[in-house]
Amino acid sequence: MDVQARFGAAYDLARLGRHEEALREFEWLHDHALQECRSWAGVRLSYSLHAWARLGAVYPPARAALEAVCARDTALLLAGRGNRHLFIDVNAIHRVLDRQERTHALFVELERVDPALAQACAGVALTAIITAKDYALAERLLPDPERDVRRRAAFLNADFAGRRGRRFTRAPIIASDIRLYVDPVREVLTVLEGRGRGQEAAHLRKLAADLIPATTIRRAVRAALLPGARPWHERGRRPRRKARIS
Repeated sequence: MDVQARFGAAYDLARLGRHEEALREFEWLHDHALQECRSWAGVRLSYSLHAWARLGAVYPPARAALEAVCARDTALLLAGRGNRHLFIDVNAIHRVLDRQERTHALFVELERVDPALAQACAGVALTAIITAKDYALAERLLPDPERDVRRRAAFLNADFAGRRGRRFTRAPIIASDIRLYVDPVREVLTVLEGRGRGQEAAHLRKLAADLIPATTIRRAVRAALLPGARPWHERGRRPRRKARIS
């Protein structure tokens, strides 16, 4: 059975109430899927982990098993036996369990016991650090804000320029690309404002939109970067209902 088939089987087992069997499949996917299929990396830390967490909501041993994996990997990191990939795993588990403050705490401890590894993991930890409102630490870890915004804008512009020759581009793809640009910019603005650098934040908010020549995209970016704004691709959309496992 290939990796995709095992994921389908895990989901079906959970849906049918065969929770223990489903848990074994999710554990196998997390520990062994990349040995079978390197392209599974993204799915392993998104759809697969989310499905495992949903199973844990109705089957406590699944939640306990997921927390045990996280505790195991955290211990390895703090013992100097981990790497950036392991930190990414731990961060992903904290994210699906909605406890990103633990990624922040782990990073702070990692800076103390393994500064080189902490530096390598800084970009991964940044969102959790900002969520924890540790703006002083986030400010220290941020790259040059304006250079970063210009780099991201150049990438977005190149991406859309490459699509101009195509007859159709699906709206969800456009929305995703804008989100991938806007979300990191909003994080930068949050840090700057949190550190009392409001004038610099205002400059970057305007710059981030002005760097986009495509009128429709520029308007969407500008609207999404307004303080308290809801991202444009979510406006008028009802919240999606999560698939339930019972």
